[in-house]
Amino acid sequence: MFENILLPISSEFYPRNALRRGGFLAEIFGSRITVLYIIEEKVLDNADRVSDVFRSYYEREETKSDIRRDYLSAADEVIFENAKQFFEEKKISFHEKTDRGEFSDVIQNELNKEKYDLILTGYERGCFLHYRIIDESHVPVWVESDSGNNTILAVCSNLASNQKVPKMSVELARSLGWKLHMLYVVDTQDSVEVDEKGERSDRKSEEDLVATGEEFLKEMGKKGIEASLTKGGLEKETINAAKSIGAGLIVVGRKQKKTTVLGLPVRSTKKKLVDKCEYSILFIN
Repeated sequence: MFENILLPISSEFYPRNALRRGGFLAEIFGSRITVLYIIEEKVLDNADRVSDVFRSYYEREETKSDIRRDYLSAADEVIFENAKQFFEEKKISFHEKTDRGEFSDVIQNELNKEKYDLILTGYERGCFLHYRIIDESHVPVWVESDSGNNTILAVCSNLASNQKVPKMSVELARSLGWKLHMLYVVDTQDSVEVDEKGERSDRKSEEDLVATGEEFLKEMGKKGIEASLTKGGLEKETINAAKSIGAGLIVVGRKQKKTTVLGLPVRSTKKKLVDKCEYSILFIN
């Protein structure tokens, strides 16, 4: 399932939990790991602004070069050395790369160059910019928090076609040996249904939305999958369900949720979940 895993590491944040999870997944799936160390461009820009008044262009460039060297040295001595030791002990194929720029941009550039099956990253509260990649990547993104038990919560709703999430969740649960619980959320904040092409319907009554959800539960029951239905806001109900079962992983698909309320932009469902949820999340795009 995950043959080639990209593990991006920011110069601002070292996600040791993601490193351990990468090793765990690689042992299960025989994955190849690429650790991509990203020197955050904002650090270099800040150094440039601070020294702008006092130094010449060449002196500022020298300062930025010194910062790059320091970060690369840290990567060699700490991150890459730790990764090398960790992965070699487990006999896991491991490759290292370095780049500079904005976190999500660098990852997207790497995806354009190489084929990956999964992006695995850590969680840093309040760092929304890092998680822009979850809305832009065509590759699944796993945000690791290292909490919960061996249970997968797979979330479906009236706002998705509900095809990829059940399939991948079943495969994951089988491969990992974890328990699977399927949750269908009737999102009462956005009362439409989304078809297989991702098209949103006209507004539906709550009764119609619940009926569709109950049909989904019947289908899951026929396959022997434990499932339940709830009504409310998608983010809130997902988090409540994850807490109630202590989920080790939440699997969420692409949600075609309304993007504005009264003409104002709404922050994406994915970023809300990353910000508010204490459990690991796998976003399937």
